[in-house]
Amino acid sequence: MAKNNSKPQSRGKRYSTKEKAEILTFVDKHNAENGRGGAAEASRKFQVSQLTIGNWLKEAGSPSPRRKKGNADISLVLKRLGDIHKKMAKVEEELDGLRKEYAALKGQL
Repeated sequence: MAKNNSKPQSRGKRYSTKEKAEILTFVDKHNAENGRGGAAEASRKFQVSQLTIGNWLKEAGSPSPRRKKGNADISLVLKRLGDIHKKMAKVEEELDGLRKEYAALKGQL
């Protein structure tokens, strides 16, 4: 029997919350200006798969351009989503810093 000596496949690049927020803000802005196509354009610009971007949008609770509801001004909603993405990225960075500090202090015990 032959052994399989190949290395396990990498799971791909990991993106920081700041990178995700930048990409999702780009998608939201593009969709607000053009109606749709933000994920495809972001995929080309940032070299991230559309599937990954779609998953991030679902996690963030962003509506897809096809799922417009009501008469809400979509550009205002998308602007607010972009603002929230930026704020979430900042808070997550702060949380990461606190977790590191916590672990360091705990290690001193």
